[in-house]
Amino acid sequence: MALQNNSIMPIKEYLSKRLYIPTYQREYAWEETELEDFWADLEASVSDKDYHFFGQIVIHNENDSKLFIIDGQQRSITSVIFLRVLSKFYSENELIKDTDDADAMVQDIASLIGRKTRNSNDLHLVLGNDDKDYFITNIQTGYPNPVNKQKKTSQERMRKAFLFFENKINERISNIDDEVDLLDELDLISHTFIDNFKVLYMEATKLNEAFIIFETLNARGKDLETADLLKNYLFSKANDVKEAEKNWTEMISALDGIDPTKFIRHLWNSRQDFTREKDLYKRIIHVISTPRLSKYFSIQMASFAPVYHDLSSPSDCDYYTDERLKASLVALKDLKATTFYPIVLALEANNYSEADIADVVSTIETLVFRNFAIGGLVSNAAEVAFAKTAKRIFDQKLVDKHAIQAEIQENMMPDDQFAQQFKTWKAKNTTYDKTAVRYIYRKIHSYLCPTSEVVIDNNKVHIEHIMPQNPEHWTEISEEVHTEYLWRLGNLSLLDATLNKEMQNKPFDFKRSFFASSQIRPNEEIALQTSWGPDEIDARQAELATYALSIWKRV
Repeated sequence: MALQNNSIMPIKEYLSKRLYIPTYQREYAWEETELEDFWADLEASVSDKDYHFFGQIVIHNENDSKLFIIDGQQRSITSVIFLRVLSKFYSENELIKDTDDADAMVQDIASLIGRKTRNSNDLHLVLGNDDKDYFITNIQTGYPNPVNKQKKTSQERMRKAFLFFENKINERISNIDDEVDLLDELDLISHTFIDNFKVLYMEATKLNEAFIIFETLNARGKDLETADLLKNYLFSKANDVKEAEKNWTEMISALDGIDPTKFIRHLWNSRQDFTREKDLYKRIIHVISTPRLSKYFSIQMASFAPVYHDLSSPSDCDYYTDERLKASLVALKDLKATTFYPIVLALEANNYSEADIADVVSTIETLVFRNFAIGGLVSNAAEVAFAKTAKRIFDQKLVDKHAIQAEIQENMMPDDQFAQQFKTWKAKNTTYDKTAVRYIYRKIHSYLCPTSEVVIDNNKVHIEHIMPQNPEHWTEISEEVHTEYLWRLGNLSLLDATLNKEMQNKPFDFKRSFFASSQIRPNEEIALQTSWGPDEIDARQAELATYALSIWKRV
């Protein structure tokens, strides 16, 4: 593919080029949601004093004469609008409009936007549709009327974008009444944007190749993935590109369809300070700044990808052989837990045995079940804590499995709170909660009857509502009680599919014998009851809670 230019560059370098938007491109489409995101990213970059990745730009260079924007027109138009708003503040604010510093900044901005005079037109962004004249008159060389709405939708969006940025900057400087402070604030905003907002610039000499790049980058309907950016960066840093390509290919192959960005982030969080996905690329290129570090991280990604695959797909596990460990990983998969992955990756990096990893993961399973499945806490709340523990393991500040388990348990719900939550826990009619119900009863059965297991096949073992979903034969149960108790754990059980179909919505006297013939141990107590209602459900769930304290216990 004839890529003529491929680099990461700041906005000031990108906008210094003379760019054209083809006539077939869609009109300006950004509305307040996209503008809010732009402003939030700018404020974050101002606060962090760090750069922001502003996305990819795909250019078709036609015979070294014109640069046509194939991907990136919305960001390009918005950038010019934003710069014109900044220029207006420098040139019209009463505190600074006659100062040399403000005049210099107006000239700097003009050098990015370009100029149009009576005899020449050197504007750097040329629209190719009906908005061209409006953009020149009301944005590039003037300002839109703040009150006159435009009949054409795209032009009205440009006008609103201008007013949006004007209001945002006004809010930011409203309490500044000193010339120097005002200049400093505007300069901070301006230089953050023109110097710290960076784009991945890709220029192709053939139109079809430019479109291939564009379609590849946007095949999933989103901007370039962090993993793709990182791949480009690592290859650019590598002394041996073939080795970097080999490691990357091995990683992708081992992941077998798993999102590489998620893997890279979890690997990063297993050894570095916690980083969210939106900041991952920025953090990695800040730390991995030499060919040696690039090579090391490339090797690590290839080495740990098989581990990550089995964490994500434990039922298809080849890396681990310990049955306890695999069972815990399957349980955590059922409970939709992923935030613990960095801990396992850190344990692997320090060569812990499978038995020790199994013990640590069992403690994690207990925490996830107690805090999130039963306690109703948001599972992401553990993400930062797990990452901190992972880094302490990686840095060998935690070197004993018991110390690791103790640190994990610091965030675990106390026994009394867990028991109380368990006694009143009610499932929802969702796949997640139904999976949790199956998980609970299989664990209780194994606890009461360690020599046998409940069949995992959901087609053979069903969830049974003892007080049925259709209470047509349960006339003594009020609608209010039925609503309150139908999905309570104490009213649910696992039952052989054949028995379940025979019972259907029958009265409890009819159902009781079926529970007696069930081989699933927690069903025996149901068969001993002579009636079934709120009192029996509460009593059964309280008894289950005593089992739960023994099964999901602290170590």
